[in-house]
Amino acid sequence: MSTPASEVYVVAGEDRARNGLRWAATVVLGLLDVGGGAPAVSEVVIRRVDGSLVKRLPPGDVDDFRSQLNEITLDLTSMDAVPFARKWIAAPE
Repeated sequence: MSTPASEVYVVAGEDRARNGLRWAATVVLGLLDVGGGAPAVSEVVIRRVDGSLVKRLPPGDVDDFRSQLNEITLDLTSMDAVPFARKWIAAPE
């Protein structure tokens, strides 16, 4: 019997440590309308439903963060726990 991934894991965007320069760069690049080149000030974090950390995904730019968070959220709602773990947790960074 399969267990839905959403019963085992949660995913969220969490603030990255030492964000001062990233916030400034993101604001400046946003004002210059650079968009995707702005560094993300948050990172995608996968946790077990009990709150324990499973994996922090490598940070990228703002567009990478959004697309990664959207894809993982969709997979979380549509996949079973084992295939989800193979794709997102066991995958090399």
